[in-house]
Amino acid sequence: MILIGPRLFTARLRPRYARCLPRSWKAAVVGERWFYQNDQEWIGIVERLKITHCPHCNAMGTLNRHGVLYGFDNSNDDSNTQQRTLRARRIFCSNRDRLRRGCGRTFSVWLAHKIRRFSLTTRTLLTFLQHAVTGSISRAVQAVNYPRSERTFQRIWKRFDRAQSCIRTALLGRGPPPELPAASARRPVAAQVLDHLQASFPNTDCPITAFQLATRSFFI
Repeated sequence: MILIGPRLFTARLRPRYARCLPRSWKAAVVGERWFYQNDQEWIGIVERLKITHCPHCNAMGTLNRHGVLYGFDNSNDDSNTQQRTLRARRIFCSNRDRLRRGCGRTFSVWLAHKIRRFSLTTRTLLTFLQHAVTGSISRAVQAVNYPRSERTFQRIWKRFDRAQSCIRTALLGRGPPPELPAASARRPVAAQVLDHLQASFPNTDCPITAFQLATRSFFI
């Protein structure tokens, strides 16, 4: 049985900040975001829907599939083009049954290599960040070769910069951070975060994807 604890966050306190809560709270708090990697994992989630609690109202037996979310990104590893791809699947907590009435709200189960409100996949984001910590944003944009302006990538960097404290807190639960990188790194603190991420998920194709699966929250 999948048990998703009662919602302990207000609308102003987003679920991703659960990573910053004290360890004693973490047993009682489970993030609202769900992730899956492939069709087999999605089928497993669907098969357990009727014994899964709603993350909003905690009702059980009320969850149903409710469509899909599509978007445009570079999922086919061709960073110079965008294609319409599946990003997430919707779940509905049914409020139409008199015996088992849910809350009528919906939530999404995201593919693990997608990031909400991002047209970049996790792999492209990682490539950009790895180049940005060692050089300029302009050169990182050229390395990614993605059809977005430099200003867009500046905003992405700022979003990563603001999220570093929460990312560090989440990674500390998996092990201590590595030593600060060599002085050649232009942004040594941010480089340490990426090194810590790689050290926490060493045997994965993309550590950001593994991070989202492990923490059940978006990387940024």
